Amino acid sequence: LEKQVLIVNKEIQQSVAKDSFLQERIEKICLVKGLGLISVVTILAETNGFQNFTSKAQVVSYAGYDVIQNQSGSSINGKTRISKKGNVRIRKALHFPALTAKKYDSIFSSLYSRVYDRTKIKMKGIVAVKRKLLVMIYTLFKKNIAVDYDVHKKSSDLEQKCRQDIMPAYSR
Repeated sequence: LEKQVLIVNKEIQQSVAKDSFLQERIEKICLVKGLGLISVVTILAETNGFQNFTSKAQVVSYAGYDVIQNQSGSSINGKTRISKKGNVRIRKALHFPALTAKKYDSIFSSLYSRVYDRTKIKMKGIVAVKRKLLVMIYTLFKKNIAVDYDVHKKSSDLEQKCRQDIMPAYSR
């Protein structure tokens, strides 16, 4: 069984290597911490290379990460949850990359901690990371760019300089 898995992985790598357009884009996407070749190829195969999508909202809805609210009448508003009416294989392919990204990437770990602090539900934080990974894959593939971690570092440095509790505008 392990030999068959290795053979299939090698065939996937060879198929990607044959197509220079696909190889260039996948290499740029795989620079995101947590994403590997198999995960990215699975998502691209399930979405047909994002050919039928014109916005990230369509991709999110197709994967089943769109938020719905339980309602009954006009006065009873229930909790919100993801619809899960989308592609199960995309959600499965993003589970372990989301766990890895949450652990090793500061962007995703801050997103996870924000959601977890607000809701006190760990799975909601992981789903938020999965959704952000999917949107990032879509954006990087469509625009053919690599992820730039320096942009996030510069913006967080600017936020630290502009914080009112650290440097109040009016000191007494």
